[in-house]
Amino acid sequence: MKLLELHIYSFGKFEDFQMTTISSTIHLIYGENEAGKSTLLAFIESILFGFPARHEESYEMNHHGRFGGTLTMESNGEKIVVERTKGKASGDVTIHFPDGSTGDEENLKQLLKGMNRSSFRQIFFCNLNTLNDYHRYDEDGWNQVLYEAGMSGGTSLLAVEKAFDKRQGELFKPGGRKPLLNDELENWETLKKKTNEWAKKNGEYNRIVQNKQQLEGQVSEHTERLEHLRSERRNLDREKRVFPLLKEKRRLESHLSKLPKYKPFPEDGLIRMDKWKEQAVLLSGESESMLKRLQKMKEEMNSFDIMPEWKVFLQDVSYWNEQMVLFRARSEERKELERDLMSIESILGDELDSLGLVREDANHANTSFTAREELKQHIEDRNRSDQEYRYLNESFQSAQEELEKEESEYELLKGRLLSDSERERISNSKIPAGRQKWQGGLVICALLLFIGLGLYESWFLGIASSAIALIGAYLMTLTKENSHGSDHDLLIQDLELRRRVEQAKEQLDRLNRTYIKAAEKVDRWEAERYQIESAIKKWRSSNTFPDTIPLHSVLDSFDKITSIKKRQQNYSHKQRQLEELDYSLKVVEDGIKKVCDDTNITYYYAENAMQLLLQKADEEREAIREIEKLRDQYQSLESQLADINEKLTSCRNEMKELMSIAETDTEEAFRTKGNAQKEAKEILNQLVTIDSQVDESDLCSERISLEEIESELITVEREERSVIKKQQEVYQQLAAEQERMHLLTEDGTYEDLLLQQKQKEDEINALAWKWSVYKVASDLLVKAKAHYQEERLPAVLKKAEHYFNVITEGRYTAIFPPSEGMGFRVMHSGGKAYKPSELSRGTVEQLYLCIRLALASISPIQLPIFLDDIFVNFDAKRTEKAKSFIKEFSINHQVILLTCHIDTTSGLGENIHVLERTTFSTKKVQ
Repeated sequence: MKLLELHIYSFGKFEDFQMTTISSTIHLIYGENEAGKSTLLAFIESILFGFPARHEESYEMNHHGRFGGTLTMESNGEKIVVERTKGKASGDVTIHFPDGSTGDEENLKQLLKGMNRSSFRQIFFCNLNTLNDYHRYDEDGWNQVLYEAGMSGGTSLLAVEKAFDKRQGELFKPGGRKPLLNDELENWETLKKKTNEWAKKNGEYNRIVQNKQQLEGQVSEHTERLEHLRSERRNLDREKRVFPLLKEKRRLESHLSKLPKYKPFPEDGLIRMDKWKEQAVLLSGESESMLKRLQKMKEEMNSFDIMPEWKVFLQDVSYWNEQMVLFRARSEERKELERDLMSIESILGDELDSLGLVREDANHANTSFTAREELKQHIEDRNRSDQEYRYLNESFQSAQEELEKEESEYELLKGRLLSDSERERISNSKIPAGRQKWQGGLVICALLLFIGLGLYESWFLGIASSAIALIGAYLMTLTKENSHGSDHDLLIQDLELRRRVEQAKEQLDRLNRTYIKAAEKVDRWEAERYQIESAIKKWRSSNTFPDTIPLHSVLDSFDKITSIKKRQQNYSHKQRQLEELDYSLKVVEDGIKKVCDDTNITYYYAENAMQLLLQKADEEREAIREIEKLRDQYQSLESQLADINEKLTSCRNEMKELMSIAETDTEEAFRTKGNAQKEAKEILNQLVTIDSQVDESDLCSERISLEEIESELITVEREERSVIKKQQEVYQQLAAEQERMHLLTEDGTYEDLLLQQKQKEDEINALAWKWSVYKVASDLLVKAKAHYQEERLPAVLKKAEHYFNVITEGRYTAIFPPSEGMGFRVMHSGGKAYKPSELSRGTVEQLYLCIRLALASISPIQLPIFLDDIFVNFDAKRTEKAKSFIKEFSINHQVILLTCHIDTTSGLGENIHVLERTTFSTKKVQ
C-alpha cells in the first residue's frame, strides 16, 4: 500500500490541511523543530489504527467541531480512501472503494492484515534514537540492539523479556526470602503450627463458653425486670404530677355548664361589630363632604371658553410649525442655489471664452469615453509619427552630408591621378632588370596584402601592410639613378592614388545606397502622416468637434468641453431644484395663511403668522390642560365617592351579617350573647391547656388520692434497687469468664486460625498461578526468538547484507548472525570480521538502517517507510551515498523522509514539502 494524498480536517496544530500528489517513491518532508512532523506521523497512525485514548496524548482542538481526516492510498493498483472522524473511543472509520462501496473497521483490519499501531511504529518508522548511547553499549548490548532491529524493529522484545524475568523473580526464587511467594509460604507454616496447638486446648475453651452463655441469660432476665420496674415508676411519677390538673378540669367543666346559651356566635364578634360601626360613622361624614366638592368643580369647568374644533387647530399648528423648520432650511437652500447658479454661469462663460466657443458648440460635441479613447489614440499616433520623423530626418541629413563629403574627396583624388600619356612615358623608361624585378615584386606584394587583408580582416590593416611594402619599394629606388628615380616615384604615387580612388568609389556607392534607403523611409513616413492627419480630420467631423481648436491642445480641450457639459448639466439640475423649492415654499405659505383665516389672525408673512398661531395654540392648550386637570380631579372624586358609598354599604352589611350569624335581631341582644361567649371561651382555653398536659391514659387512673400513689411508688423503687444489686454480681462473674477466655484466645480462636490458614493457601495458589503464567510466557518468547532466528532472521540478514554492501560501496561484504556464543559480525572486503562495537558510529548507523529496511521489505504488508533524520551523523560522502541508496530502494518501496536539516533536502528530487512552524496550519500543498 502506498500513500498518495492526505487531508486533515482538524488534528493537533493542523486545520483543513492537505497534501496532494505525494510521490510513490521517495517524498521529503522538511520542517524546523515543532513544525508538525511528529503530529503528521501521529495523524497517519490515528487514521489507520484509531485515535489515542483520552488519558493519552490528545490532538483534538476544542474550537473545531470536525476532528480527523482522510488518507488516500493505493492498494493492489486501486485507489482507496480511508476516513476517520471523532466518534466512539477510537473514532468512526469509513473506507471508500473505487466501485463506490464502503467498508468499516473490520475491512481496514483485513487491508492491514492484522497489523497494530505498535508493529507499525517498530517496522515502518525508523530513527537513530536507539543508538544515542553508542559509547555505552558493550558487546551484548550491540548484539541485542541489532537482534531486536532485525526481529521486530524496536526494543519491545528485550523489554518484555526483562519484564518477564523481573516479574518471576519478584514472585518466587528457590531458596529466596524476599520474593512474595517465599514470604507467604513461611507465613503459612507459622499459621499451621498455631492451629495444631489450638486443637489441644479446645475442651477448656468450650466449658468457659457454656458458663458465659448462662451468665448472659441471667443478665437478660435482670435487664427485662429492670425495664418493667422503671416503666411502672415513671407512670406513678406522672400520675402524681397530673393529679392536681385533673381536679381543676372537673371544676371548670362544672362552671361552663351553668353559663347561658352562647352559641352560635361569630369569632371576635364584639370587636368586629365595634369596628364596622365606627367605620360606618366616618364614611357617612366623608360622603357628604365629597358631594359638596364635586358641585364646586363642575361650576369651575363650565367657566372656560375654548374653540369647538381645538384638536384640528392644534394638529394644524403643530404640523405647519414642523414644516417651518423645513421652510427655513429650504429658504436658505434657495439662496445657496441662486449663488451656485450665478457662479456656474460665470465659470461656464470663462471656459467657453477660453476655447472661443459658444454653448451650442459644446453641446453638439461628442464627449463619450469611446470618442476620447479614439482621440487619445490618434494623438498618440501623431506624437509617435513626430518622434519617428525626427529620427528619420536625422538619419537622412547624416546620410546626405556623408555622401556630399565623400563625393568631394573622390573628385579631389581623381584630379591628382597621372594622365594616360604620362603613365605610358614613365613606364617606357628603362630600369635595371634586377631592380625592376624587386620593385615589381614589392608592388605586387603590396597589392596582394591590400586586397587579402581588406577582404578577410580589415581595410585599415590592408592599407597599413601595403603601405609598408610600398615604402620598401620606395627605399630601393633611392639608389636608382637620378634620371630614373623621379619618374619611378611618380609612378608609385600614382598607383597609391588609384588604389585610394577605388576605395573612395566603393565608399561613395555604399553611402549612396544608404542615402536612397533614408529617402525611401521619409517617403513612407509622409504617407503614414497623411493617413494620421486624415483620421484626425475624420474624427473631428464624426464627433462634431470644432475645427478652430489647435491640434496640439485638442485633448485638453476635449476634457474642458467634457467639464463644460457636466457644468451645464449641473446648472440645469440646480434650476430644477430651485423650481421645486419655490413650489414647496408656496405650499407652506398657503397652508399657514388658511389656518390664519380660520382663526381670524391677520397674515403678513409666514414667520410672523406662525408666531401668532403658536401663541394662540399655547393659550388653547393651557385652557384644555386646566379643564382636563379639573375633569381628572372630578372623576377621581366621583370614584372616591363611589368607593366611600360602597364601603359604607359594606360596613352595614357586615353588621347585619354578624347579627345573622349570632341569631339575634338587635345590637343589644348581640352584645349580651357576645359577653357570654367571651367567658365560655376563656374557660375552654383553660381546659385546652390542661388537656395538653394530660394524656388519655391519665384519665383512666383508678387511684383516688395522692397518698395512694406515693405508697405504690416507694414499693417499686425498693424492688428496683434489689434487682440492680443482683445484676452487678452477675456482671462480675461474667467479666471473670471473659478474662479467662481472652487469655485462651490471644492469638485468635481456633476457627479464626483455620480461616486464616485457608485464606493464606488461596493467596499462595494465586501467586503460584501468576508465576506460572509469566514462566509459560517467558518460555514461549524464547521459542519464538529461536523460531525467528532459524527462519526469519536469515531472510532479513540476506537483504540487509546486500543493502549494507551497496551503501558502504563494497567495503563490507557479509553479515554473520549470532551463533555458538558469538554475536553479530560484519565481514570487511579485506577479509577481516568486525564486531559492531569495533565499527565507527557512521558505519554502525548504516548497518542498523540496512537491517531496519530489510525487515520492512519482507513484511507481509507493504506500507510507506518513515525515516526520521537518519543522515544526521553521516559525513558528506556517507550522506550522498545513503541518499542514492534510499532513492534506489524507494523504487520498490515508498519512502517518506522527515528532516529538520535543510542540507538533507538537496539531491532527493523535487518531491519536497516544507512545513512552517506556525500555531495553526491550513495550507493546501500540491
